[in-house]
Amino acid sequence: MLLSKKNRVYIEDQIVPSTARRVRIVMDLLTDEPLIKLPMEKGLIEDMEIFGVNRDWFIPFLEEDDELIINLGNLDQWIGIPDDRGLKHIKLDVKFVLVNPEFKLGRFNRGYEGIVKFTESEEMELHIKLPLGMKMFKNGKVSEIKLSKDNNESKSISITTSNILDKDRRRRYDFLIKSDHLKSILNSDNPEELIKLNYSVINEREYYVITVIGLGLFVFALFRMVNMLNGHIEFDIRYLAAAVAFISLYITILREKYELPFRKVLVYTTIYWY
Repeated sequence: MLLSKKNRVYIEDQIVPSTARRVRIVMDLLTDEPLIKLPMEKGLIEDMEIFGVNRDWFIPFLEEDDELIINLGNLDQWIGIPDDRGLKHIKLDVKFVLVNPEFKLGRFNRGYEGIVKFTESEEMELHIKLPLGMKMFKNGKVSEIKLSKDNNESKSISITTSNILDKDRRRRYDFLIKSDHLKSILNSDNPEELIKLNYSVINEREYYVITVIGLGLFVFALFRMVNMLNGHIEFDIRYLAAAVAFISLYITILREKYELPFRKVLVYTTIYWY
């Protein structure tokens, strides 16, 4: 028998240099079986590590077909006393990188829609960390996620964020998914049914200002080129200082992996100035 008590899921999205998603799942389980089998899409997960929190060592696992097989070994070696059903409390800390996550990227690097699929648990603490320079879209005054059946999005529920945290200059949104939320969209007789989670992400407003400044300098550069062809150009230290300062700022922002709207347009205009 395997029962899921509660999961804490930490998601960290990456858009540049390639799309990826770092995932950490802290799982609380009740079981009397030494082998745990979980569904997994083969070839999409890298750098997986599984640590037994109440056993204090790394746990062996095997990826086979579309399953992840976790070998818990001798359950008597796990700290804790079995309950009246003979089930042992197992706490696992699972980390991996999802190399081909479901993202619907907006045009001109203007945000994205994140999509995550998972199976039912009784309760889940969900923490979503976004790329630098991005925030969740607000429906009115609140940010929210939407849960639905994977094969039937007409039956869905929206959950608002319980907390927003600035962590390492990146925004993290916390959500509490309760068993009542899941029961409202799923069939109780099919616990393996996939749940689809959606959330929308947009650029921070101040980074649009950087785009506007860059495009303004580009237009001014075109104006200077026309004057140069007509023989009416004069050296202007103010333009040179503004262009150098902007290029320095832009390169720094890119190096630190901030997400900028219209990023490719700015790259072309920066090359033109140079």
